[in-house]
Amino acid sequence: MLSKKPASRMISAAILTGSLLGAGASFSTEPVEAASKIDSTSSTAKEHAVTTLHEIYNKAFSGEMPYTATGLKIKENTQQEVYATFGSPPEPGNADETFDYYHAEMGHPGFAFAYNEDKVISQIRYFGTNVERDHNLGGITPKVLGKQLGSADQIRHIYSTNEINYIYKTGDYELQFIVGEDQTVNHINLLEAK
Repeated sequence: MLSKKPASRMISAAILTGSLLGAGASFSTEPVEAASKIDSTSSTAKEHAVTTLHEIYNKAFSGEMPYTATGLKIKENTQQEVYATFGSPPEPGNADETFDYYHAEMGHPGFAFAYNEDKVISQIRYFGTNVERDHNLGGITPKVLGKQLGSADQIRHIYSTNEINYIYKTGDYELQFIVGEDQTVNHINLLEAK
């Protein structure tokens, strides 16, 4: 008789535990579903980053950047045309700086423009978006650059910031992918090829 009591207690405990946990049927699949959602989100972010990379690379051949900077070209458009497109910069360059900065806001990418002495665009910087950074520059690494664009034409170490500059020639222009210590692109420079 003693042997039946422990068995009935174990069955009662199993039934009670099963009813409290919803019979345990969904318990075993939740981690798998969560992992697959993470992989799916990660995959989507990588796809967006690669799309961004190709859009920037393709536009660079005409001396411009995509998105809100489309139509503003190096060696063609003036500072006044940048102001007509973006408005006056929230942080205009001072006498020591040559860039007008436009910060990323509400999913719109940030840009900076440098000008020559005639106030014609000489360089465009792309800072990407601050929101969901992994869908943009934060999803671009040296490995992604190599896989998508091939080997860089030149690689330079920037000692003052401990960043690496991956340079790709795009016709009359060059793209400089500035990679930070986290091994993701911090920003992209577009300027006339040297």
